[in-house]
Amino acid sequence: MQRGMENALKKLNMEYDVLYKIPSDWESEMELEKLLSEKLSDGEYDRVLSVNYCPVVSKVCEKYKVLYISWVYDSPIHIRDISSFNYSCNRIYFFDGGQAEYYKKQGYQNIFHLPLAADESVWKKALDCSAKDIAKYSCDVAFVGKLYESDYDYLMGPLPLYERGEMEGIVNFQSRLYGAYILDQMIDDDRMERLNQFYCKASDNKFTVSKEEMEYACACEVTGRERRMALSLLASRCNLHVHSGSDCSAIPGVQNYGYVDYYSQMPAVFANAKINLNISLKTIRTGIPLRVLDVLSCKGFLITNYQQELLSYFEPDVDLVIYEDVKDLVSKTMYYLAHDDLRKTIAENGQRKVRGLFGFDKKIEELFRY
Repeated sequence: MQRGMENALKKLNMEYDVLYKIPSDWESEMELEKLLSEKLSDGEYDRVLSVNYCPVVSKVCEKYKVLYISWVYDSPIHIRDISSFNYSCNRIYFFDGGQAEYYKKQGYQNIFHLPLAADESVWKKALDCSAKDIAKYSCDVAFVGKLYESDYDYLMGPLPLYERGEMEGIVNFQSRLYGAYILDQMIDDDRMERLNQFYCKASDNKFTVSKEEMEYACACEVTGRERRMALSLLASRCNLHVHSGSDCSAIPGVQNYGYVDYYSQMPAVFANAKINLNISLKTIRTGIPLRVLDVLSCKGFLITNYQQELLSYFEPDVDLVIYEDVKDLVSKTMYYLAHDDLRKTIAENGQRKVRGLFGFDKKIEELFRY
């Protein structure tokens, strides 16, 4: 994201400085607060732009009355206290329209929706593949990502069988739904009040679980199960390369080729695999994940799960392929492995669509419209 954003700022002839700091605590990082305060106190800057939303940055911008524009690509947003959303300095853009709508319904005013972007130029060096790289990354199907080992089993441990059964039913129900997110409705405050009675009893009142923590654990569990099932089924049918920092040893037939660097290796994976997979984290309600744009901008052929916003920009089976469930994923994978020309045409269309609609310069102009 950062490289693409900087390239766009240069292309648009916008003057900027970079303050690169990954805070240890996004809500109370004193060093970041000090560094940014030093930058803004002289009044030379009229706005601050960040990847993801940081409450510390918002606090400083509110103090110095500087516009703070944040572009959130995480789902969910990983901060505990969102009260700073109300600061007048904020313009918070979520890539996921469903997430933006969720916060708007809670009464936050400075919330907007903006899909993510891709910049082909940042992949240029990585896509200039040597014969060795082509041989290394060529395969039928590639999957890059985590398997989302969740806290679900740990959280189920203290619960009686009936409550565990209820939670398992919720997880299974969400697993069968593509394009609909129901965990936030099923895991409501009343349910969490009941479950926390058991957590308190088991921990001598030292442990409780928030609604958000339970919801995220269940979403990760659903995603992890789907990914493991899909990879297991495909491993027995084709040449599958998994690139993950997760332990894949328990998945029959799956070989993990290890983590790949985002800029220097990942583009070569996408370009040399016949088929790339996107299996989204279930907390992404409607939005287009960054992985979709990354694959397509590298002219990779993509099969992805359904996300509502995909249909606003892409035509299924023309720009990319959308699967309805794991059975459909396997069926479509085998079909497109047998149709090389069609697969290449779709990959070219997808790259062309991303190039035309998802450039960083267009998105930066939208971010700075206010």
